[in-house]
Amino acid sequence: MNLQSKSLIQLLAIMLLQTAVQPLKVAVLGSGISGASAARTLAERGIQVTVFEAGRGIGGRTSTRITRDDDNGRRYQFDHGAQYISKPKSEEFGNALEDWKRDGWVKEWNGNFGSLAVVSDDDDDDDTAFSVKLEVESKKKERWVGYPGMHSICRNLLHHKNIRVRLQTRADAIYNNNDSDEEENSSRWDLRNGKDKKRQNHLGSFDWLIATDRNSGAHFRKDLSSANVDEFRNGVRDIRSIKSLTAMVTFDEPLKLLRNIDGMEFVDPKGSSSLGWAARDTSKPGRERTDGRECWVLQSHPAAANTVLRGVKGIKNIREKARDVLVSDFLERVVPALSGDRENEEAVVVHAVGHRWGAAFPLPSDEYAEMDSQLIRDRRFVACGDYFGPLSGRVEGAYLSGISAAEKLCREIE
Repeated sequence: MNLQSKSLIQLLAIMLLQTAVQPLKVAVLGSGISGASAARTLAERGIQVTVFEAGRGIGGRTSTRITRDDDNGRRYQFDHGAQYISKPKSEEFGNALEDWKRDGWVKEWNGNFGSLAVVSDDDDDDDTAFSVKLEVESKKKERWVGYPGMHSICRNLLHHKNIRVRLQTRADAIYNNNDSDEEENSSRWDLRNGKDKKRQNHLGSFDWLIATDRNSGAHFRKDLSSANVDEFRNGVRDIRSIKSLTAMVTFDEPLKLLRNIDGMEFVDPKGSSSLGWAARDTSKPGRERTDGRECWVLQSHPAAANTVLRGVKGIKNIREKARDVLVSDFLERVVPALSGDRENEEAVVVHAVGHRWGAAFPLPSDEYAEMDSQLIRDRRFVACGDYFGPLSGRVEGAYLSGISAAEKLCREIE
C-alpha cells in the first residue's frame, strides 16, 4: 500500500470518528425560565444547545428592562414582568432555589408589603372617585428576586460551554421528514429567519426542537407553520390568557407618602382603578440607586388591559396608553386618596415607559394542567412553558416544565 493510499484511509477514519462522536444538537425557542432550565439540563449532559430569543434580552417574563433618560442618558432598571419568586410548592424547585441562593443568583426581598383595598365612592358625583385603605402585611412571606436583576436567573442558567444564545432572532422551524433507514440519524429540523421566505437566513440544522412560547403555535405566527406539529398547535389554541399592562416610572426623589411600603397589591372588586400591583423596584437587592431617584413598577389588574386598550392600535400607541393610564391612576387617584390631600405629594416623574404583555397569565385547559410538558416523539419535538402543570403562570411552573421537557428528550435518546 502506497503512502497516498494510507493517508486517504487515515483521513476517512478520522472523518468517521468525528461523525460517530458528533454531539446531539438541540434548538430551544425562547430564553425564559422554561427554556433556560431545559437548555441547562441538556447542556450538563453533553448536548449542544442553541437558544433562539426574539427579544433584545434574556429572560422572557423574567427579563430586566433597561431604559435611559433621553436628556442625560441616565440608566434605569426595572423588573417589568415577574416581580418575585414566592415560597416553593415542590421539593424539586425548592432544591433549585436553594442552589440559586448559594450561588448568589437570587436574594431575598426584605421589604414591607401590603394590600390596598379600593372602594368606590358611590355617592360622589365624580364617577372616578374612590377611597383606599392600606393594610400592611402582618406575617412575613418569602419573596426572592434575581440578583442583581430578575433576568440574572436565566442568564446564569444559560452560561454554559454547551449553550449558545442568539438574541433578537425569531426562528422559523422547518421539519425534514426523513423516513428512510439511512437518514434515521440525520438532522430533522432546519431553522431560518427573515420575513421573505425566498431570502431567509439559515440558522442551522438540529436533531431536536424545544418550543417554550405557546404563541409559536398561533395562527398569526409562522414559527411552527412548517413544523408539522399540528398536535401542539391545535392544542395551545384553546388556551386563553390574560393580558397585562406595565408602566415603568422614575421619580426625581423617593415618594414620601409611601416610604414605608415597597410593594402593594390592589384589591378592587369593582375595577375602579386600573392598578393591580405597585412596587418600589429600587428597594430590591441590586437595584439600589445613588442619585436619589426612585424607580417604580406599576402593573394592571387582570380585567384592565382589555378595557384600557379598547380601540387603541399600533404598538407605540399601546405602550403610551398603558403608561399614561397607570401613571395617572397612581399619582392622581391612589396617592391623593392615601394622603387625603391631592397636593400633599408633589411627585415629579422624570422618566416613564409603558409595556403590554400580550399573554401574561395563561389559563390552561384541564388537559394542559395535568401535563408538565408535551412530547411529540415522531417529530423529535417537545413543548414546555408556564402554561403547563398546576402552577401555571408562575416561575416555579415554568421551571418544572422546562426540566420535564429536557428529561423526556433525554429518555428518548438513551
